[in-house]
Amino acid sequence: MTGEDVELCAEVGASAVIVSNHGGRHLDNTLATIEVLPEAVDAAKGKLEVLLDGGIRRGADVVKALAMGAKAVFIGRPLFWGLALGGEHGVIRVLDILREEVEITMAKCGRPTIADIDASVVVKAPRL
Repeated sequence: MTGEDVELCAEVGASAVIVSNHGGRHLDNTLATIEVLPEAVDAAKGKLEVLLDGGIRRGADVVKALAMGAKAVFIGRPLFWGLALGGEHGVIRVLDILREEVEITMAKCGRPTIADIDASVVVKAPRL
């Protein structure tokens, strides 16, 4: 959740880090992972991959994370919701929905491939 931690991981030879708040905001005022992602990406300085865990609920969330520098995202709760409602087929349906939403978001942003997603597709709102 901090650039300092990412720098320490790079120093000890990690090849990647996962930006994670371990399942949610258990403490008042804890930042969301997407809020600290830019700091982590900056601290990585291209020496290691930065992955994002937490808060991915729709395809647009995936596109935003990739645009902000995440190499990949982890999907937790939506998969469990699909599993609870439909077992294996529910999980597959959740993944299909996310893929469709990613494709629609990319099309609306004029980005034909994942490699074309960059920071210009995200406008950061000022902090409250």
